[in-house]
Amino acid sequence: MDLLASVETDGSVHMTDQRIFDLTEGESAPERLKWLYDGFIEGAEVTIERVRMAPVDGDGALAGEWTELPETTFLLPWRGGGGPEHDAWAYDKFQHTLYAFVDAMPERVMFEVVYRVEDAIEAFDDAADFQWLYVPQDYDVALADVRAEVVLPVAADDSVKVMENVYAWGHGPADGEVDIRSDGTVIFTDPAVEPTMYAKARVMFPVEWLTNLSEEARLANQGTLQYYWTSRYEEAWVDTDTSQEVIRLGLALGLLGLSAALLLAALIVWWRWGRERPPAFRDDYWMNPPADAMAPAVLGRLWRWNHESPDDIVATVLDMVRRGVLEVRDDELVIPAAGEEPAKRVEGESSVALAAPRAADVGADDAPDAPDAEQAALDAATLRLLRMVATGGRTLSRAKLSALAHEHPRDLLEASAAWQRRLTALVEPYGFFDTASRRAQHVVLGAAIFLAVIAVAAIIWVSWRAGVLALATAAAMGVLGNYTMRRSPEGNDIAAHAKALRNWMRDGGWSLEGDKLASDERAALIPYAYLFGALKSLGFGASADAEDADAGDATTAVRGKAPMAAAAASGAPAGVAASPADEAAFLAALAPVFSQSLDEALRAAHKRAEVS
Repeated sequence: MDLLASVETDGSVHMTDQRIFDLTEGESAPERLKWLYDGFIEGAEVTIERVRMAPVDGDGALAGEWTELPETTFLLPWRGGGGPEHDAWAYDKFQHTLYAFVDAMPERVMFEVVYRVEDAIEAFDDAADFQWLYVPQDYDVALADVRAEVVLPVAADDSVKVMENVYAWGHGPADGEVDIRSDGTVIFTDPAVEPTMYAKARVMFPVEWLTNLSEEARLANQGTLQYYWTSRYEEAWVDTDTSQEVIRLGLALGLLGLSAALLLAALIVWWRWGRERPPAFRDDYWMNPPADAMAPAVLGRLWRWNHESPDDIVATVLDMVRRGVLEVRDDELVIPAAGEEPAKRVEGESSVALAAPRAADVGADDAPDAPDAEQAALDAATLRLLRMVATGGRTLSRAKLSALAHEHPRDLLEASAAWQRRLTALVEPYGFFDTASRRAQHVVLGAAIFLAVIAVAAIIWVSWRAGVLALATAAAMGVLGNYTMRRSPEGNDIAAHAKALRNWMRDGGWSLEGDKLASDERAALIPYAYLFGALKSLGFGASADAEDADAGDATTAVRGKAPMAAAAASGAPAGVAASPADEAAFLAALAPVFSQSLDEALRAAHKRAEVS
């Protein structure tokens, strides 16, 4: 922006406004441009005399001829968009806004607007006061290299005495400058003006220089001396602004110092409490359950640092099917009634049928293969969840799960949350996670939240640069806090066994050692393979060569193929294994079916609950 304001002796100001619009950075040409000519004293009147445009080069020099834009009458609907059918300019005098409508615009173009402001100077007994808001707060992008020049009508018998008879003050960006020259020109420069800022000029000079001022304008403020009061007012403004700037700078430096100190403290806390201890178990591979007496869901919490997940419900259901607590028949889970006698495996049928021992529901000590108290409690919680989802029925299907999610979403979510709380209560006594590191994690995360709140406030009121740096520091502290909690020595050793088991499954140990594992041992590992995401690595799942299944080959499932594929080839219902079926393959096929159904139901329930 290059602006020139020539003060006339009658109190009017002749303005020339040149602006270069740069569209070379991939910006699309706007359908219209606008200028706001406001901020003059009350009663000032703006008259647009000429608007023209010309292409310019990278240095701002003219690269073509000027094109005059014709004037057209402004229509009120154009405030919301649109314009005339041809290139033109129009002035909205009620909102003091000039619009230029151009269809084809060069990538770099200069617009020149020439206009006149009548009664722009306020006259007092001793001084004339010119106030000019040369950059209002109405632009969507930052303005660069702003220069505004005011030319005063210096009397022939007088001269400019800086800050004696000619005063000038600028308001706006802190890096702006004001230069009063002896020839009567006052230059205001701003390297950049952000969209949220403004730039304003105020110039005072002897009222005697306005030799053609009207009598009405001269008498409007008769009896008022302006030099004395305005100079002190402006000096107080500058002092206040300077002190506020010093305060803002101090706060910004203090915020940066606080951020550095908190980040250093978070690093020290992580170094002291966050690093994992070396486990006693160091082998890369392991082919047994990490902890024989531990439910897979409990290990799942240890595996993912005590974060809740529907995967734990799926792993528990798989384990309950393996142990005979649940039955799967015709693509449905059959839920036993309380006190029902355990059933035996049904050989030679089209499903692997399993029923529940009484211990899971009534806690009979003499029941065969009675689980321990932890397993019994988890089984009972799971049966309560499944019975609620089955709405009193004996079977649970994908359709029932979906119906409950859509019709009673809060019931499903509350039942799932109750199951997770029960699992949490079972996990806590193990002491998987170091108590001191958990306290340290809470402190670091609390400090990160505290710093983030201060950073947001700093962005608004102090300094956006310091605020952004503090916000980035808070994010880094959040990451450190997330990794500050560590496992206890016992928990870390169990986790090391789990990682080794995952490695063994993922790297082909299952297929190499498969002949050495009994059928029930293979089945016992399936819930862990699901938790570790290793089912496909074992050759199970929909991607495990399902297209090669042979309907006449009854050993497909035993060889590691998914029983769902074998069932599909033989015409059996989906989710039901061809007979005779390998139990591990059957559980591996059940896992993605039940997991997908549960995930879809929980997502639907969350959405329905949010809407309701």
